[in-house]
Amino acid sequence: MKHKTWPRVLAMLLLLGIFPAINILTDPFGVFGDPIFHWPSYNETNNPRSAKIAWLADHHQEFDSYVIGSSCAASYNMEELNNYLDARFYNLFVYGSDAKDYRDLAFYLLENCEVKNLVLNLNFNEANTYDTGADDIHYWMHPLADGGSPALFYLRYAFCSTQYAIDKISASFRDTDLPQVFDVFDAATGCYDKRVRDVERIGDPEVYQAAHGADFQYYSPPDFTQLPYLDQCIQVVTDIRDLCREKGVNLIVICSPTYASQLEAYGSEALNRYRTALAQVVDFWDFSCTSISYDSRYFYDASHFRNAVGSMVLAEIFDNNAVYRPEDFGTCVTAENCGAYLERLAAAPPAADPADYTADVPVLMYHHFSETETGDTVVRPETFDLHMKTLRDAGYQAVSVQEMIDYVYNGGSLPDKPVCITMDDGYRSNYELALPILERYGMKATVFAIGSSVGHDQFYKDTAYPLTPHFGYDEAREMLASGVMDFQSHTYDMHQWAPFETGDAVRTSALPLEGESEAAYAAALAADMDLYEQERLRELGAGFQALAYPGGYYNDLTEVLIHEAGIPVTFSIETGARSVLVRGLPQSLYALCRWNVTERTSPQDLLAMVESK
Repeated sequence: MKHKTWPRVLAMLLLLGIFPAINILTDPFGVFGDPIFHWPSYNETNNPRSAKIAWLADHHQEFDSYVIGSSCAASYNMEELNNYLDARFYNLFVYGSDAKDYRDLAFYLLENCEVKNLVLNLNFNEANTYDTGADDIHYWMHPLADGGSPALFYLRYAFCSTQYAIDKISASFRDTDLPQVFDVFDAATGCYDKRVRDVERIGDPEVYQAAHGADFQYYSPPDFTQLPYLDQCIQVVTDIRDLCREKGVNLIVICSPTYASQLEAYGSEALNRYRTALAQVVDFWDFSCTSISYDSRYFYDASHFRNAVGSMVLAEIFDNNAVYRPEDFGTCVTAENCGAYLERLAAAPPAADPADYTADVPVLMYHHFSETETGDTVVRPETFDLHMKTLRDAGYQAVSVQEMIDYVYNGGSLPDKPVCITMDDGYRSNYELALPILERYGMKATVFAIGSSVGHDQFYKDTAYPLTPHFGYDEAREMLASGVMDFQSHTYDMHQWAPFETGDAVRTSALPLEGESEAAYAAALAADMDLYEQERLRELGAGFQALAYPGGYYNDLTEVLIHEAGIPVTFSIETGARSVLVRGLPQSLYALCRWNVTERTSPQDLLAMVESK
């Protein structure tokens, strides 16, 4: 029996060695240095408490300032904080956290790292629980922060289920540039990677509610609504305040923007007890209850405000008037003014009136104008004249792309009945026939010209194929000087006419080619935009502000890349949503819907388009 038992024992020991070796090498929680994948975003998604501290142990010298809080603190932009405070910020937020976690993280930083500034982001949830511990591997705190046993910590991760290792290996084959459920962090900043959520259509409230309405229901157990751990939460803030004073660290405390359903779950009495207790120990900025709390478009869900709102918060704190925020947005609360502040909140509770901060801007799309030609994209000048007269007589005023940008970014004004008139491709008829009509009726239009066709009045690019004439830069300069017509991008050469092209890689839209890698596509799109941008700068002295997608085709990656390149406005050809601009939300300028206007569009049809928004 002994002789037969030894092989089993050896096999068992071998397996006991293999399993931890697999976990250590794949390191799905980022605690062993992630020697193979070097994938902090994945590791932090599994458990930011352990992965972020392990990552900072090797990278803390790159930073001198930190944000601490729950997951809603992810919406603060680190680059903006760096600029405001001349600092190098890292966001050390963790999800599912309580005030005990904040104390552990703050004390770890203050005792072990260079810290010039500490931003402590609070919500009301921190007074619901305290020191709950974590039996779940996704919530274990790193021993560097909580003083736990390093041996036990590493053993638990080494001998955890190998399914975590298998999941990481599988995810590596499915990884893309955009975030997926298994890698939702931006490793360089510690923030959530919200690039996909930040290019979704949010202007039309009905469309946004249809997509995300269920995300805005908030439920909290009845005993939580009384904030049972308020005293412990306030003590943690006091401890952090005292250590910051001792270390000479600038402490900024923020009570973050909160959605209405969460405010209602707690009730004003409990919230005011929280604010009063907090004001007794530290000055803090309160953004919890303002007019934006009652409009879901400013939030991703009931617990998380949008990145754009984070920018509004920082703009208020640092008095940056170049960034829009509503008049009631944010109050610096102190022990001296807290009582008066709460009385003011009770006497005039915030409310959202969309008329104060939104504008329906219907967008019309034309192409070519001709007395003699016909086709689905051709409109006779007489018809266009009638369309403009109809709009003017109905009280509509055409607005430019710049006016729309100013409205969203700076809180600028728009007329009571705005309309945006656009023309695709850049035909000479826009200059010769449409411009005089626009001038006659006091209207404006934006032309989206194909860069490779600008100035081509006979042939398609460098071929012998005949082409409907396109205007050149001399005409573009005249149009811009008139103040009536603007000149924006329809891409430089991603709106190709396949029958006139050679080779296999024909781009008829801004979408990736079949089989094209993300990297190759991103490089191609960047090269196209840069070429056109440089040409416009050279010819017209300024870069592009808007792009209309050729054929109306785009995807999430297209939108992300376009906006990362600095283009604030994009246009689609969809009609499934209203084009509603929302002050403070750049996403309301993304993939704006457009109504296609043809020769067959009667004045009644035109008014139906714009009045349906």
